[in-house]
Amino acid sequence: MAKFLVLHSLDPRTATSEFQMVVTKATVDMFTKETYCIASWLAIGAGKIACLWEAPSEQALIDAYATKEPNLAIDGIYPATVIDWAEMKKSLKQR
Repeated sequence: MAKFLVLHSLDPRTATSEFQMVVTKATVDMFTKETYCIASWLAIGAGKIACLWEAPSEQALIDAYATKEPNLAIDGIYPATVIDWAEMKKSLKQR
């Protein structure tokens, strides 16, 4: 399955715990067998959220956000590769 990095901007002044719960529920409601979030990183002070998704296509993510979470703006969706730095370090030591 393909991985995508989805970047969002938000107003740090509105990033209350209540807002975070609404976004969390809407995000979980977007999950399907083939389209789901693996991990997210929230930098409230910077007003940024980065989410790593698995999905069959970029269009699947666009459709999911449009129907389930239209209030969370998307700055971009990018094909992504996960680098496991711990495994990379082990691999380099074995050489």
